[in-house]
Amino acid sequence: MTTNINIRVDGELKQALQGYAKLENKTVSEVVLEAIKEKLENEYDYKLALLAYESVDMNDSTTLADMCAEAGIDYEAL
Repeated sequence: MTTNINIRVDGELKQALQGYAKLENKTVSEVVLEAIKEKLENEYDYKLALLAYESVDMNDSTTLADMCAEAGIDYEAL
């Protein structure tokens, strides 16, 4: 089930949205919804990357060869 959300935009943005929607053969609602979804996905991915980065021990001296050995990958074959 869908629901409505109203947003206020200035005339210039409205024209840009309508023009882009026409070029893409989509409705303005589709264009806005896709942009919102993409923004949320990008922000989520960014936050996950930050969490992963913050969890890395910068004093860890594990090499790529060590990681390959742990994963059962032949480092020399890379």
